[in-house]
Amino acid sequence: MTSPGLWLRWSWRDLRQRWLQVAAIALVIALGSGTYVGLMSSSTWRRVSYDRSYEASATHDLLVTLAEGTFVEDARLRAALDPSRSELIEQVTTRLVVPTQVDASTGGRTILVPGSIVGVDAGGGEGPPVDRLTVQEGRLFAPGEAALVIDRHFTDHHHLPPAGELTISGGRVVPYVGTGLSPQYFLVSGRGGSLFGAGGFAVAWAPLEVAQELAGRPGQVNEAGVRLAAGVDVESARAAISSVLAAELPDVATVVTPLTEEREYRILYDDIDGDQRLYNIFALMILGGAAFAAFNLTSRIVEAQRREIGVGMSLGVPTGGLAIRPLLVAFQVSALGVLFGMVVGTIVGSLMSSIIERFFPLPVWDTPFQFGVYLRGALLGLLLTFAATIYPVWRAVRVTPVEAIRTGPRVTATSGLSRLATGLPLPGDSIAQMPLRNVLRAPRRTLLTALGIAAAIATLIGVIGMIDSFMFTIDRAERELLRTNPDRMTVDLQSFTLEDAPELRQLADTPGIARLEPTLRVGGQLVEGDTRFDTLIDLVPFDSPIWRPGLVRGSLDPSIERGVVIAEKAAADLGVDVGDQITMRYPVREGLGYRWEEGPFQVMAIHTYPYRFLTFLDLAQAPVMNLQGIVNGAQVLPSEGTSTEAVQRALFEKPAVVAVEPVAGVIANLRETISQFTDVLNVIRGAVLLLALMIAFNSTSISFDERAREHATMFAFGLPARTVMAVAMVESAVIGVLATVVGVLVGVGLLEWMTSVLLPETLPDIAVARHVSPTTYLTAVVLGVAVVALAPGLASHKLRRMDISSTLRVVE
Repeated sequence: MTSPGLWLRWSWRDLRQRWLQVAAIALVIALGSGTYVGLMSSSTWRRVSYDRSYEASATHDLLVTLAEGTFVEDARLRAALDPSRSELIEQVTTRLVVPTQVDASTGGRTILVPGSIVGVDAGGGEGPPVDRLTVQEGRLFAPGEAALVIDRHFTDHHHLPPAGELTISGGRVVPYVGTGLSPQYFLVSGRGGSLFGAGGFAVAWAPLEVAQELAGRPGQVNEAGVRLAAGVDVESARAAISSVLAAELPDVATVVTPLTEEREYRILYDDIDGDQRLYNIFALMILGGAAFAAFNLTSRIVEAQRREIGVGMSLGVPTGGLAIRPLLVAFQVSALGVLFGMVVGTIVGSLMSSIIERFFPLPVWDTPFQFGVYLRGALLGLLLTFAATIYPVWRAVRVTPVEAIRTGPRVTATSGLSRLATGLPLPGDSIAQMPLRNVLRAPRRTLLTALGIAAAIATLIGVIGMIDSFMFTIDRAERELLRTNPDRMTVDLQSFTLEDAPELRQLADTPGIARLEPTLRVGGQLVEGDTRFDTLIDLVPFDSPIWRPGLVRGSLDPSIERGVVIAEKAAADLGVDVGDQITMRYPVREGLGYRWEEGPFQVMAIHTYPYRFLTFLDLAQAPVMNLQGIVNGAQVLPSEGTSTEAVQRALFEKPAVVAVEPVAGVIANLRETISQFTDVLNVIRGAVLLLALMIAFNSTSISFDERAREHATMFAFGLPARTVMAVAMVESAVIGVLATVVGVLVGVGLLEWMTSVLLPETLPDIAVARHVSPTTYLTAVVLGVAVVALAPGLASHKLRRMDISSTLRVVE
């Protein structure tokens, strides 16, 4: 009995006898450890790919930008930043970035979007030396060639060919010869800072002189990328270059920004950590559910061997020797599950990689094998499952041989719950009452099974509920946007202009426009104590008949001086309410540029938007920023019977207009972006569904083994197989109801925690409201009750093939 070979052969015999259950338990372990591995790998892949893409693109260390709407001669800016005059600078490239409208309509589809023309140094046909343009399809334009390269985000979203023609502002048709990526646009932001511009915002690169000609800005630029010499401190260089620019270009307002402080760069890297926190929760939930299920199932396999353990004890085998066999079986099942888990992890990782790469196309995507993550996942799956077997083995070898060998109805001790059920006036005969009595007479077994299934349902509610919550939040925003005049459109102007300028009057007189109201949008910050965050300040007429912000509380009182309307989430984060004072950082016009000021404002109202970054002021308060009579946008109401597309086309050729967007289109772009995020959650959802199915099947299969003598007795008394199957299905359904109730309650609680604690840290600018749709609850009921109830049908072959006499035999 001490030969290792004997123990191995005996354990292998156990594995072969229960090969279906072993495979199912191994798959449960594989789903848990594999999903954990796949999700954990994605963050490392993203960080490595971002780093290498920025490095391969020779990305600037410092970005020099001019105040919006201002330009400078290219030669003057190059002279101020000439590397030969400063040992801090290694390379400089200047460019011209101008807004435009883009008509990419093709094949009967209307594609009218705002965008930017970016003029860059063609570099002798190799592209700019700083912030390189990586061509994905097609080719790069030649120096001086009147052609464009289009951003890959836009062409992928609209399924455009790698070469073709675009119509830009002014009705000019320009060919494009390729698609590409540049580090400033790894994450596409629309005008005003919107991050949902991949399909609704087009970036097009052109040779610098061509862009200058298209924009009517010959010889002018408004941006420069600076690469610093090796070892130069970024902050010191920033201060030095700012001083040089102030001295060399005193008539031009410039801003010098390190790469690490640029909004898109920060969002890309911060998003990794935020997403990983969500992945960690879901991965650990799935791994914990798998470990718990494996604990339940392996425990019941060990209990099924209690008679064999009792026979061994009666023959004088030491308890340590008797424990080797089930522990060895558990170890082999765990090891098999871990091996399967590596395959599942590779599949999940591949799915995650393809989804993220589609969402964030980069010049370099690197997905190195994560040995550390796989090793951690393997150890977790192995140790958790193996440790789960120790307690039932220890419990099994502590009973007396007589108790272990005993068979019949008294093997399972009658519980108090069973005695309680005896006194209840249950309907039906003894067969009809049997499922409920079976559930109550073995409460430990019932509870373990129910909790295993409940763990999967709780994860399911958490995952799908997260999708429901995002969609519910978008629906709230849509209701607010379309609350009045759903055909309303927003117009962005090429630059700041006077409110009574002729071009605005021309826009108002455009056929198809019933009403036009000027607006103003600038950037700023909200401040209260140590809390500070960026915001978009929209100055709109609070008495507008077209649209004004809807309110949760407060009022749009024009008598309140320096009154501000903020989001409910902004109010909560700042710890203020209606009537309180907050500090706002805002730009103040000064000559051709602006300066920043901070001043007190009174919270006059809380608006209904779920976005923290939206702040509203009455347009009458523009003098606070020295912008009285100056606007840079408008909101437009089409005439009755005029489509939004007709208005877009009517305004397309207006030289003052760079963007015309129906407010309904903003929500459509947002839904498209959120749907890409939900693709990741769908991978998790698939793993959870399969996990719950495997738990239900395993539980039923082991129950059939445990109750083989009971079933054989029922057959011996003449009961048909369909009756026995019906008893098993009703019993499973009762357990499923219990599991569903527990799982839904835990899942809703988990979702509440994620939306109220985790998401405010991960997505601080969006107030995601907890919401679980009726469809999600129905899915949980179908999975937890219907599927679990039908699971015994998967093991019906055991009943059909049962040898009644052998099963009833007491003496082996």
